[in-house]
Amino acid sequence: MVRRRKKISGPEALRSLDRALDEIRRDEKQMTRLAADAGARIARLREIEAEQFIALAELRLDPARKTEISGELSRAEKQARSILEQHEGQLSKVGGRLDEIDAELRAVGEKRAEAQSVYEQAEAELDALSDEVFKGLKTDEKYQAQLAKSDEAKSIAEHALKKTETAEADREEKGRPYREDPLFMYLWESGYGTSSYDANNLVRFFDKKVANLVRYHDAKPNFAMLNEIPMRLREHAERLLAAADKEHEKLKKLEDKAFDAAGGKSYRLNSEKAAKQIAKLDDQQLALEDERDGLARQQSKMTDGGDSAYQEAVSILTDGLQRETLGELYANARQTSSREDDLIVRKIDAVRDEIAEQEEDMSEAKTRLKTLGSRRRELEDIEWEFKKSRFDDPRMKFDDDLVEDLLGEFLKGAISAAGYWGHWQDAQKAMGLGSGKSRRRKPKRTKSGPWSKGNLDFGSFGTPSSDFSRPRRSSRKGSKGSRKHSNFKTGGKF
Repeated sequence: MVRRRKKISGPEALRSLDRALDEIRRDEKQMTRLAADAGARIARLREIEAEQFIALAELRLDPARKTEISGELSRAEKQARSILEQHEGQLSKVGGRLDEIDAELRAVGEKRAEAQSVYEQAEAELDALSDEVFKGLKTDEKYQAQLAKSDEAKSIAEHALKKTETAEADREEKGRPYREDPLFMYLWESGYGTSSYDANNLVRFFDKKVANLVRYHDAKPNFAMLNEIPMRLREHAERLLAAADKEHEKLKKLEDKAFDAAGGKSYRLNSEKAAKQIAKLDDQQLALEDERDGLARQQSKMTDGGDSAYQEAVSILTDGLQRETLGELYANARQTSSREDDLIVRKIDAVRDEIAEQEEDMSEAKTRLKTLGSRRRELEDIEWEFKKSRFDDPRMKFDDDLVEDLLGEFLKGAISAAGYWGHWQDAQKAMGLGSGKSRRRKPKRTKSGPWSKGNLDFGSFGTPSSDFSRPRRSSRKGSKGSRKHSNFKTGGKF
């Protein structure tokens, strides 16, 4: 029997993504604690190991050598313990702030849900007026004239954007042979043949030979053109997109005026106020997630031994225990039949076995923590795209397997972030570009959504892409982005 798929709304789907993010964050905390606990136990076991060597020295060495070794190990223990206590305090501080951020993220999510509910209610009231309002606007000459201007500006901008994207694809494909030629790129990056080229006579002599070898002067204009044309087209497209946005805003004002005259002013103001609040809350969420990501990376580094203070403490203890004298002392004790020696040696062996186990546990926790951090960032990117594409609109309907089976597959790593996001886009395409009535002339939500600072692509609901546009302010190089159009510099390409 084939299971009948249950449909869920956009807001329900978003809540499922939120719950998955909360679960990942909880798992991150658990793995971080496991790694930290293993590290603390290893440090304590090193101290116990040192104590047993001191006891062994008491038994086997003459008073002078015994005092020397015991003193050095005791100083190493004391110094390492002080460093580790400070390290634990810093780790606790970071963990406390992470707990605060998680609470703040939950609060932001609750406020966003409330604001979205207000927005949806206001939009529903305005939708109820749509038939009456647009019936009147069909005979409004001023509105129809602005509608034509807006459509024309949008068409011109879209055409320019397509040309830009084609040129950028050409730059990527046709420019690859140039970029993969190390000699050509060496000359290009040094500015050879331009006023910026600065080299001494010897370097100039050999650079000239290299240029002749790779026929640099013939290739340089072609490569420069490949780079220049997309840049100019992009600038031109940006200007046309901005102009189209202005024409659309003029059209929107005429629509707003018509809705106000039909008794919808209060609903419109409520909708706009809620949309602004949602945009503000999304910015707060972004900032909190960025701060959390930075702290999570710092915490991971502190717990996996990458922290300099922790390394120093471990090094002090380890160096103290790797003295040649101690090695000889341990080897000799193992060869004797003294009951006291044997007892101490067995304790040292047991401690070392437990250290190995703890190190294995720490390694497993670190591996799991790395996977969880990567998966969290990917899911944050997907949720960003989900909101930006307005998939959280209550009129959007999706099969529940997107937040059950497929979400589970993504979290297990069976499908990539791009693959999982592609399923959402396919579901939206299969459903059609929009559902239900809308009061606006653009019933199909923009790629940026009503919460963004610019709705330039009005009418195009979103196109399948593996380029995630969530701007990250505090992590990877080149991750900052703009929400103005679809060609983003993003947090990563999956």
